[in-house]
Amino acid sequence: MKQLNELENVDVMSNYFISVIIPVYNGSKTLGYCLKSVFESNYPIFECIVVDDCSTDNTVELAESFDAKILQLNKQGGAAHARNEGAEAAKGDILLFVDADVTIYPDSLNKVAKAFEEHPDISALFGSYDDRPGRPNFFSQYKNLFHHYIHQTSEEDASTFWSGFGAIKREVFIEVNGFDQNKYSNPCIEDIEMGSRLKQIGHQILLYKQLQVKHHKHYSFSNLWRSDLFDRAIPWTVMMLSNKEFASDLNLKIEHKLSAGILFLIIFSILMTVKSIWFIAVITILLAIFFIMNHDFYGFFLNKKGRLFTLKVIPFHFLYYLYSTLGFFMGSCKYLYDNHLYKMRNITSKKKI
Repeated sequence: MKQLNELENVDVMSNYFISVIIPVYNGSKTLGYCLKSVFESNYPIFECIVVDDCSTDNTVELAESFDAKILQLNKQGGAAHARNEGAEAAKGDILLFVDADVTIYPDSLNKVAKAFEEHPDISALFGSYDDRPGRPNFFSQYKNLFHHYIHQTSEEDASTFWSGFGAIKREVFIEVNGFDQNKYSNPCIEDIEMGSRLKQIGHQILLYKQLQVKHHKHYSFSNLWRSDLFDRAIPWTVMMLSNKEFASDLNLKIEHKLSAGILFLIIFSILMTVKSIWFIAVITILLAIFFIMNHDFYGFFLNKKGRLFTLKVIPFHFLYYLYSTLGFFMGSCKYLYDNHLYKMRNITSKKKI
């Protein structure tokens, strides 16, 4: 069997018919770049389906300038619903989900097809953002490089799925009933949740690190932390507690959990310096441990962006651990509250009977 990095040099096309599915809402700023990149693919056996989730800008007109099948939904239902609708209309053996703010490379579809051909045991695969984000501002560079680093340093045998650029066999997608559009009407962890279901019933998911795409989303500090907290940390915690399964991959590795714990010990020690000056020594030791545990992460940014950028990354990395831990606490509270409401409803229903 060929190794993944050897697929880079495979020129022979596969016979898989790929359905590229692009959900979009008011995506006129980036959809054109996305579609242009798809139709510049050197893989000939594909269709492109754009699912418009009731856009109010000129998204549809833009999509019509390409040779794509366009589905216009009558009611806005969110990205999970749009992807499911696209999958239902698709004819391909492989369903490839691509975000409307992503551009792919000419050989991306070929890599997807060859990966499935060379690894018939996998049911799904996904890639990562590349290390050259499309937006030049600091937070866009930081967020996308963060994503790139996490995916590139994680296990290839994945326990999740990523719909930014992720592919799944059509029959498997039907088997698991696609994305949970009822639970996730707003874009958040619908892809992670589907990946979890796939893994639970024995399907293999491949994190294909050589399969990289470019992200063009603009991040500010506000939408960065809000997305991490409300669209990731909180619902992800609820899902893990509900499934009683705690992932140890991607940004949930043991070193990430320990880093969060150390950071809170540092904060506690700072507060305790009021009582004892000796806590300064404790803070120094804890900071040293924190930096040692994260030296690969900071080294990655140092290599890619230089010293000044890396120095700017450090405080926001600290904040990331703080609000992620807060998200775990809030998600745990939500899980307990939802369970309490569920039990109360059952008790009320039984009394009525």
